[in-house]
Amino acid sequence: MIIHNVTQGTDEWFAIRCGIPTTSAFSSMVTSTGNLSKSIDDYAITLAADMFAGKSLDEFQGNHYTERGTALEPEARNFYEVQKNMDVQEVGFITDDLHTWGCSPDGLVSDGLGMLEIKCQIPKNHIKCIIDYKKNGKVPTKYIQQIQGQMLIANRQYCDLLLYHPHLPSLIIRILPDLDFQLKLVEALDVVIKNRDDTFNILKQEMKHELK
Repeated sequence: MIIHNVTQGTDEWFAIRCGIPTTSAFSSMVTSTGNLSKSIDDYAITLAADMFAGKSLDEFQGNHYTERGTALEPEARNFYEVQKNMDVQEVGFITDDLHTWGCSPDGLVSDGLGMLEIKCQIPKNHIKCIIDYKKNGKVPTKYIQQIQGQMLIANRQYCDLLLYHPHLPSLIIRILPDLDFQLKLVEALDVVIKNRDDTFNILKQEMKHELK
């Protein structure tokens, strides 16, 4: 594992993650049940395009909801530190040693075992997630790929998912590694990397033809 000291959202952050699968898009590799996603080929093409260009060609600039979530992160992180009596280290980007894939968690917990993922949703979705967890004990499925991937890449033994809202009850859900699911992620990684590299080589050949 390598921790890269870059600030999220900067040119340096975009550059270091360019062309490699990142956990925020792992739902494009596998479904929440561990099957290959129907989007995996398209995701590989996107990664190949970015690798060829040397930069992200379709940077997501965010919207009102992502901006709100980013603004609330420090407040949510402080809430977690108080609740758990733990410090949280902010990190820019984490990759495996070979820089094969990466993630940008919301923090690493000071016990050296855990990590933190913060979700600040609109009130309706926030409440729905809490009710569903209290009734059925189910982690929101839309976060499974990201969180399992983060624990795998960062070699962490748990991830605390914080569902935070400044004016509503918040909830911390401790999620443990699912080794079977993580194996599915590794298998999907092999597929997306091969498809990315094949597409990248096609782009290189086409460029050579253009230069003749």
